Amino acid sequence: MAQTMRGLLPGELVNRVLGAAGSVQLAPGIDARDVWNGVPAGDRAALLTDAEEQAAGEWPVLLASDFARFQREGNRDLYETPYFERRRRIVTSTLAALLTGAERWVADVVDGVWLVCDEATWTLPAHASTAAARGEALPRPGDRDLDLFCAETGGLLAWVDHLLGSALDAATRLRISTEVDQRVLTPFLEIRDWRWLKEFTNNWNPWIHSNLTACALLLEPDPARRAQVVELVVDGLDVFLDSYPDDGGCDEGASYWTRAGGSLADSLVLLYDATAGQLDGFGHPKLRPITSYLPAMHIDDRWYVNFADCPAQLADPSAAYPLYRLGVHTDEPAARQHARVIRHRDDPLVPRIPSMLRVIGTLLEPGLRTEEEGAGHQDIYLPDTEVLVARSNNLLVAVKGGHNAESHNHNDVGSLIVAVDGVPRVIDLGVGTYTRQTFSADRYRIFTMQSDYHNLPLINGFSQPPGREFQATGMSAELGDRTTCELDLAHAYPPEAGIRSWRRSITLDEAVELTDTWDLEYAPTQLVWHLILNGPATHENGTIRVEGLTISYDADNLTAVLEPLPLTDPKLADIWGNQVTRVVLTARPSLLNRTGITAVTFTPDVTRE
Repeated sequence: MAQTMRGLLPGELVNRVLGAAGSVQLAPGIDARDVWNGVPAGDRAALLTDAEEQAAGEWPVLLASDFARFQREGNRDLYETPYFERRRRIVTSTLAALLTGAERWVADVVDGVWLVCDEATWTLPAHASTAAARGEALPRPGDRDLDLFCAETGGLLAWVDHLLGSALDAATRLRISTEVDQRVLTPFLEIRDWRWLKEFTNNWNPWIHSNLTACALLLEPDPARRAQVVELVVDGLDVFLDSYPDDGGCDEGASYWTRAGGSLADSLVLLYDATAGQLDGFGHPKLRPITSYLPAMHIDDRWYVNFADCPAQLADPSAAYPLYRLGVHTDEPAARQHARVIRHRDDPLVPRIPSMLRVIGTLLEPGLRTEEEGAGHQDIYLPDTEVLVARSNNLLVAVKGGHNAESHNHNDVGSLIVAVDGVPRVIDLGVGTYTRQTFSADRYRIFTMQSDYHNLPLINGFSQPPGREFQATGMSAELGDRTTCELDLAHAYPPEAGIRSWRRSITLDEAVELTDTWDLEYAPTQLVWHLILNGPATHENGTIRVEGLTISYDADNLTAVLEPLPLTDPKLADIWGNQVTRVVLTARPSLLNRTGITAVTFTPDVTRE
């Protein structure tokens, strides 16, 4: 088996297959009336209602002052909201044009295309690194910042041309091809030291490469240049895969998997479909574990295990398509089954940041139309990523090892999540609205990033710091009727904390038991444990109750305080409501010894057989 993407897709094959002249057909265009008339009535009605709602308003305006606000004030939303609304409207109006064939929808798409082509830059303010390097808040003509959404915009316009080409006027098609070439393809070919390709290889790498693949296949008229772009994409995907763990785990979390492993799938789907399977990269040995990751992180309904910057709920039915295609090509039934579950959730098919490939694929893929009930789950331990997810009756526990320099990192080594009846109750809050601070030197001043707002101890007054050296050691897990997990948190804290060892063990059978055993250099002055709970909680001596779950602790040696934690950030409040509960367990003097042990038990109120 080839161990690299280049081994599966050698340059000679790419050039031979793509070097042949001729256009590529990846989806039925507006003239394929039989296909679009055959879209199920429920999908048709929902999409047309969505399009009508979008078209009822004015096209969003993008202001230079709002672009500049990111550098001046740290605000991302004021510019990003209308930016993404423009693009979403182009998608919904394109779908309406395909479904109806009506000229009014084509005209609306053309208006949107020209507005986007008139934008000074397709790069988000937060990603405008060239202007930032000059110390300026606004881009200049000629800045070439090929970020996620410059590439995504190029991919969107390429798909518009592909789907509506016969209905578009020549000037619009020329405008699309010219702008995409100048802003996306030419910079990619001429600049080879992109940070997302060399310095870090998180979701940026496959996400950008997937859109470059679409631009090359759908718009590039020169077969040799088309093959050149694809060859560089193949090399870039190898950089990403080389950095990816063998266990297929995504340290960015489940939501970012959709743009990491999921975008890798998008690139491979495009190449496979454009060449009738001649360019087949699905045989890479890491593809199968990557495919298994998202179903394994699923808790129930929209809830997912959500370490790092991952929200606890995912609501994008179009993510079903790359997962389904991965499931088909790697022969993973659980992935295909979970993709169908995602597809049939009651969420808009066009998300806030849509991918036309995914929306069209999800809408038309016949394998996604069968509704799945009661999708099964498998327990999993990822030894490279150091994540455990295990289930027993109506309980789920997830445990995080790893280190504190992961992509989209939180200082959360050793934290855990406990769900009961499919709902997280001992939780990871996730991340709030992105601002300039989120990806700055001040990131860890944000409370959601700090270990004191995860389910972790505060040792001798010390929290976990960020950095690769702050890590778990010796993590192991045994899955079975009684799941066990152990790891040492000593190196996740600074040396000043005076920790020789801090063994954290978790067991799962009819309850989850968390036990911490420590050996310190000296008797501590303070030991505190934090728990973040979803929902209002009540407290009696030795017992804390939150909906569906009873939490027991050693009241002889610990005191408990329940603190309401207001959530004013709308991104957090949309998931958890306006408030969660922070439990603070503080060691009494009797527990402040150089060596010691304490346990907390999480028991479901009703155990299902």
